[in-house]
This record gives sequence, structure tokens and C-alpha cells, in this order.
Amino acid sequence: MKITQALIFGIFLAASFALGVFIGPELTTQMSNFNSPVLSEKEKPVEQPYLAYTIPSLQGKQYESVPIEIVEPIATESAFTSSVFRTSFNGRNMTGQLNLPTSITEQTPVILMIRGYVPPDAYQTGTGTKNAAAVFARNGYITIAPDFYGVAGSDAELEDVWAARFEKPVLMAQLLQTLPKFQNGDRKVGIWAHSNGGQIALTTLEIAQLPVPTTLWAPVTAPFPYSVLYYSDEEADEGRAVRLWINQLESEYDLRQFSLRQFVSSLTGPLQIHHGQLDEAAPKIWSDEFSKLLTENKIAHTYFQYPTADHNLQPNWNLAVQRDLEFFSQYLR
Repeated sequence: MKITQALIFGIFLAASFALGVFIGPELTTQMSNFNSPVLSEKEKPVEQPYLAYTIPSLQGKQYESVPIEIVEPIATESAFTSSVFRTSFNGRNMTGQLNLPTSITEQTPVILMIRGYVPPDAYQTGTGTKNAAAVFARNGYITIAPDFYGVAGSDAELEDVWAARFEKPVLMAQLLQTLPKFQNGDRKVGIWAHSNGGQIALTTLEIAQLPVPTTLWAPVTAPFPYSVLYYSDEEADEGRAVRLWINQLESEYDLRQFSLRQFVSSLTGPLQIHHGQLDEAAPKIWSDEFSKLLTENKIAHTYFQYPTADHNLQPNWNLAVQRDLEFFSQYLR
């Protein structure tokens, strides 16, 4: 009997540590400041605060517009002016980069630029979006690229690392309510997103349920929480802390309710996807699988594959951005 109990306990313990989940560099960096999340039954809180962030819960919310203020210039080109902007979500300030074409009307379309992960100590306003944004601005589009919290001139990120992750689509949904009326206009809005920005963009579209033309570069579309676990082996502890945090979360929530793959039918399109075969940061098979899901759910999309391209679509960057110009011209002009 003792041997059987010990064997069962050993199997349970091994399974617990094998449940893997990628929390990615952004979350893992913050987790180093926290104690172990494993709580005793007596200490474990009864409330489930993250239920408010499930995709079904967020689909039932009303998203209000937010103010956008131009703070200071960054640079001026013949075709557009680039500035730092500031907005505020419930009293918390966030900065970013805004490009305004020289010739602008009340109908000039605006493109929301959503970047992927960049280490906070390497980030400055425009990192990850400024090159594509400049191309769009030169072609007559307003572009707006939020920094997100915890970097550049933005306020600090939420201390709760899960809430900080889950709130990003909520913030982007509020911007989607704001941008059509930016500067008293009547504008069409599109989205450009790269890497983890793709996960944010798609979740935003699922909760807002708006038909926003969106182009995705090497998007992270793996199911949550695998989309977090995938990167955790890069950490010094080979992802142990990440797995402990995920196991704790999994014991309290149905994590499928946070996974964008579960709610593909909420998308309306049109979507455009670009992915390189040599991408080591976000495997191309994620987009292969996601494109099949879109097809099964009859979501209008185009999927471009680049046999020699990396995570940043090099050496096919120019081709990809030209295809985006054609895409936005079709749906935003």
C-alpha cells in the first residue's frame, strides 16, 4: 500500500511539473519580483478576479473612447510629422508614436500599430512599429502605435502580471472606439500587428467583434497557455517558475476561456497573414494551423508564406509591406 501511494504521488508530482506553459520573457522578467504563488488552502483567496478577463466576459463589455493628446514632436518628413502622443485609461497614462500625413482630411484612414515583445530596457517609443508606420504614413495613412505600460513615457505596468497581460486587448478595444472620431474625423480604421502583437490584435477583435481590416506579421496564435510556455525554457530555471504559476492558474480557471483559438468564430475579417518559414521566434506552423481554423469558420483571410523569411519577414520585408498597402487600399480607401 505504501509503495502504491508513493508511486501515485510520484506520478502526480511529475505530471504537475510537465504541464508546460510559455509565459514569455515579458512575464517571466516580472515574476522574478514575486514570491511563490503556491498558497495553502487556508490562505488561498476565494475570489477569481481574472474571470473578468475571459474572452466571453470581455465580449459583453461596452468600450468607451479615450482622449488622445499630442505631446511633443519626434521628427518631420516631407510626407508626414511624427510625434509622441499620450492617452489615459482610467487615469493611467500611456504614450506612443503618432504619424500624421502632411495632407490630412476628416476621412484620412488610421492604422493602429501593435508591436510584439521588446525587452523593457531596450525599448523606446516606436520600437517594433516605426519602419512599417513610416511607409504607411508616406502613403497617406495616420498611424498610431501605443508603447504599452512600463516603458517610455507610460505609467508603470500593473503589478499583477496576469492582469497586465489580460488588460492589453481591453485597452486596444478602447482605442478602436476612439480612432474613427480622432480629430473630429469620420475615419476608417485598420490594424497592423507583429508577433505577440498579433495575439493582442486577434483577442481585441474577438472581444470587440468589429470588422476591422487587420494584417498580421508572424503572429503568436498558439493556444493559451502554451503560447506562454513555449518561451519559458529560455529562462535560467528552464521555465520552472513559469510552470508553477501556470499550474496555480490552471487549478482555479478554465484557461480555454482566455485562448483566442477557442473564439475564432467571433472574428469577422478581413485578415491578412504573413509568415516566414525560417521564423524561430514564432513557428510558422502556428499560422498554418490558424489559417485552417479561419477557413473552417469561413473567416475571410489571405495567407502569405515566405520560404526564406525570418521573424521580421527579412529578406521579404518590402514585399510584405507592399502587400499590406494593397490590402489597406482595398478596405480603407
